[in-house]
Amino acid sequence: MKKKLHGILFVCVGLILNAPFSILNSAHAQVVPDSYRQQKQMEMSRFADSIHDEFVRYLEHLWTEYQLFQGELFPVDSKPVIQPQLDTLINDDTLKIDQLIQYGDLNTLQEAESQDFTLPATSVATPLQNYSVTFYGRMLNIAFPDKVADIKLSNIRERQVAHYWKKLLECHADQCVASLDQQRRNLYLNDWGFFDLIRHLATTVLPDRPNEQAVLSVFLLDALHYNARVGRMGDHLVMLVHTANHVYETPYVEIDNLRYYLFGNLPHKGRIYTYDRQMAHADRPVDLHLSYSPRLGGALSATAYKTTLGSHTVEFHVNQPLMDFYAGYPPTELAIYATAAMEEAFAAAIERQLRPLVKGQNEATALNTLLLFMQQGFAYQTDSRQFGREKNFFCEENFYYPANDCEDRAILFARIVKNLLGYEVVLLEYDDHVATAVNIPGSKAKGHHLDIQGKRFTVCDPTYIGASVGDLSRKYRHKKANVIAL
Repeated sequence: MKKKLHGILFVCVGLILNAPFSILNSAHAQVVPDSYRQQKQMEMSRFADSIHDEFVRYLEHLWTEYQLFQGELFPVDSKPVIQPQLDTLINDDTLKIDQLIQYGDLNTLQEAESQDFTLPATSVATPLQNYSVTFYGRMLNIAFPDKVADIKLSNIRERQVAHYWKKLLECHADQCVASLDQQRRNLYLNDWGFFDLIRHLATTVLPDRPNEQAVLSVFLLDALHYNARVGRMGDHLVMLVHTANHVYETPYVEIDNLRYYLFGNLPHKGRIYTYDRQMAHADRPVDLHLSYSPRLGGALSATAYKTTLGSHTVEFHVNQPLMDFYAGYPPTELAIYATAAMEEAFAAAIERQLRPLVKGQNEATALNTLLLFMQQGFAYQTDSRQFGREKNFFCEENFYYPANDCEDRAILFARIVKNLLGYEVVLLEYDDHVATAVNIPGSKAKGHHLDIQGKRFTVCDPTYIGASVGDLSRKYRHKKANVIAL
């Protein structure tokens, strides 16, 4: 009966916290007396406080041990160490084999729906201190209750964590979420960026106190409705975060059929303990989609990318703080990188630098020019050799690191074709390779192609040296690729 009561209470507070600040803020609020509104707000606040008190009491109970899984590897087989060259080169388009190839799954991507936050309302005023938080080249001022820094954990057992959580509630630490949310909007941060900002704030408020940082971060995530938990591993408290997307090479636990990933530079082996129940309102996963590029500091990278194609020189500088942000991004699904928004200045540079390469050319010639740029303009190296692990690139990263490989080129080529030529492009994902296929309006270019929902998509491979529109290596002509529609 007590477990059922907990569940009912958690659902009730979820309904309250997910509702607008008050139904009294609706269009009908003008006819409601202020005294009545204040009374209802006080009643709701007292009820929310009782639910939080119930959760604190629950935190005191013995936590459950969970199995820590050691992160999934990227679903990629071994790639060629040396950049491959197409096995059969036919420059005359009229002599090419015009072959329909089959494909497996068709993944049509949907943009992640943006959600506004329902920020916790409080009528309690508490002294705030402005903290200067350095966040990827930007200096941010965030107002935060000044008493939080004085709260300390004497140990990391359940009772002390519960006591610390209660003290955060008493200090009204959640009052800073409005300031955090404003920074999120100013910086155009996605969920991961917001999570990263919260970690930066916790580090600034509580320097050299990693256990308290973990609890404070989860407390703030909880206040913003994200599904996160505090975990305990040996002498460390850690953050366990549920994401909307698959994350690779990152340890995780499974609770109620949901994955919670362990983020942070901590030991990733050993026993892990956490509570097995969450407050109902904290059910929002961290979404890794980047529907808009973060607006971080404006410093350019120290070195520039530079290459020459014929008589045309292409030169790019990239945003260094953005590269630092991407460097800490969790390794995730290929589709996340393929659909991530480019930085506005970088997209403008693509247009300015590459438009002259294809100006006045017909469809097939323009595509072949861009294929040549991709095949010859970058050094090739597998991720395992360059980084010691698998790493997919966001588009801008191709112009920052010394080399790239097939999936990086396929994604960049697809985005360039969409931006410059306006054609529909799909990714062809094989076990050990990624290529592209382009819907060329009105074109009868011969070669290997796919029929996708009544549209002809002709293969274009930006990795194989010498491959032009329609060329596909013999290795893949009878293999089925998974198709990712961009």
